[in-house]
Amino acid sequence: MSRRNMACLLILFTASLIACSGAGVSSTAVPDEDSLQTRVAEDVAATMAALATISPSATPPLSPPTALPPTHTPGSTAPTAPPVPMPASEPAPESIPDTYVIEEERQIGSYILTLWRNTAADSWSFDSIATIASSTDGQILVQHDTVSGIADLTGQDITGEGNPDAVIERYTGGAHCCFSILVYDLGAALTKVLETRESNCGGRFEDLDGDSVLEFVTCDDLFAYVYCPYAASPLVQAILRYEPGQGYVAASPRFAHLYGEMIARHSQLAETAVAEEMGEWDQTTKCGVLPLVLDYLYTGQADRAWEAFGRLYPYPDALLFWAEVTESVSLSSLYVATSPSPQVSLPPYYMLQWLSHCGSEFQVVGFLTEGRQSCDPSVPRRDVYWLDMRLREIDLLGEGERLELTPAGCTTNCRLDVVRYSDNARVGSIRLDTSGDFPGAVYRVNGVESAHWRLRGDLTWEQVSP
Repeated sequence: MSRRNMACLLILFTASLIACSGAGVSSTAVPDEDSLQTRVAEDVAATMAALATISPSATPPLSPPTALPPTHTPGSTAPTAPPVPMPASEPAPESIPDTYVIEEERQIGSYILTLWRNTAADSWSFDSIATIASSTDGQILVQHDTVSGIADLTGQDITGEGNPDAVIERYTGGAHCCFSILVYDLGAALTKVLETRESNCGGRFEDLDGDSVLEFVTCDDLFAYVYCPYAASPLVQAILRYEPGQGYVAASPRFAHLYGEMIARHSQLAETAVAEEMGEWDQTTKCGVLPLVLDYLYTGQADRAWEAFGRLYPYPDALLFWAEVTESVSLSSLYVATSPSPQVSLPPYYMLQWLSHCGSEFQVVGFLTEGRQSCDPSVPRRDVYWLDMRLREIDLLGEGERLELTPAGCTTNCRLDVVRYSDNARVGSIRLDTSGDFPGAVYRVNGVESAHWRLRGDLTWEQVSP
């Protein structure tokens, strides 16, 4: 059996284990489920118990790896984190369908919190609706669907503002995605202080620093499926702290001392990583090395992340991989930078080319720099899933569409089709044009051509035609 087939089976096995898992929000232990998401949440309790004897693993003094020369090193002044915007205004409540009945209702201060259960024959346990209404006139102020439950913490003051809070758990019903947590301050003005994005990660609330204000411990799944199957994808621990007037904001560096055990474990994983052992799509050690790199980045230790990366990841795409990781992390709402990440020297542009002509083992996208031959084994490459994700950023792929290489297993005359999920109909194609001058162009054709784009060296897109 091929390693790719084994990876796919691993995904299905993992999905079957955690298909019925909930968001797991509590003030004590997360339910004991055999999933990476749950293990990440449990890490905090284990780490806290070990703090008296375990500290972050020692790292030699920073000396930039010769394989990855930085264009500059971190300065002495850390950048100021951008202010976190407060959650957007609530959507207008809709009428509750007739199949919903009240399962739980309680009055907290001047609000009535209600959980409505769907009694329809084809409903699911998480297909509930939560509403928060005024106890004065019964007007519904907040309404959310796909609710899996009202957390036990509801009614307690978890933010220290002096008002009770409501904690609502949402779950969309995927194999292990998606979870979301909402927290409302039930004071004189109803205020949303936390709404996590839908992701593979649930989380829990715990007072980590003894100030009677609960932090929210979760994980960041920004690299789920990107370099390997979900079961092996890095899910870095992330901690949010409540800040008056801002709500819950990223604060992992403040709790860096709680990552000691995880860093020790991930150091061992990275030091002993074997190519493709974690099911990496490109036969490298990305998913063996990345957990340690992310631990350091999220705890504000960019210099250690840089040293570990340069020492432990020796592949030709190292520059590209580092740029991908730091760019993705910088865009995450769960990450806050306390110092700039070391920068690497990148080419002005990449030319994207499908490498099927290089042989059946090259069913991947190559990142060519000017003058580089496409079939050179040192050309950085990514699989079609990577291209699928990046094309969505520039609207060349839409909701309900996917990429498919046609005909299957081709090495010549290959076509990247855009296929509709609902009926597998071909609705267009993507062209990676390398026939002209460097760096070529990327565009979509379905009757007419879309705008043409090219990929900069910093992995951002540049439109080159309307």
